[in-house]
Amino acid sequence: MTEVEALAAAVDIENQVIYGYGVAGAHFVGGERARALADLNAHRARRDRLISMLTRMGATPPVAAPAYQPPSPVGDAASGRALCAALEDACTGAAWDLVAASGAGSASRSLAVGWLGEAAVAAASWRGTTTTSPALPGQPS
Repeated sequence: MTEVEALAAAVDIENQVIYGYGVAGAHFVGGERARALADLNAHRARRDRLISMLTRMGATPPVAAPAYQPPSPVGDAASGRALCAALEDACTGAAWDLVAASGAGSASRSLAVGWLGEAAVAAASWRGTTTTSPALPGQPS
């Protein structure tokens, strides 16, 4: 996978995540709704940065679909939390792909490394399993 392909795939994932946070957020109240909105805004900002990177490379970013199918039905706050965790898991995959496809010291890799950590912590948080110091792959937990 080239860097441009990884960036385009990352934009596509972020489009899906943005849609998914809207679906999940409809079932949250209070603090969970505020948290979902903050996460949604972070994903929008990251998507916009990814689009800018693609555009600067001369590539056309993928356009968001009008709707996406969640991996499982979302009908309450618990299933909304599960969706948010699954969306963040998808982000870790896209971030790893971008790390692998981009050069050391590049803006793409820098964004991807930060995204990887943020997504892992967010996924654990939505699952209710946040630790103060999540282990990195290959490290003891």
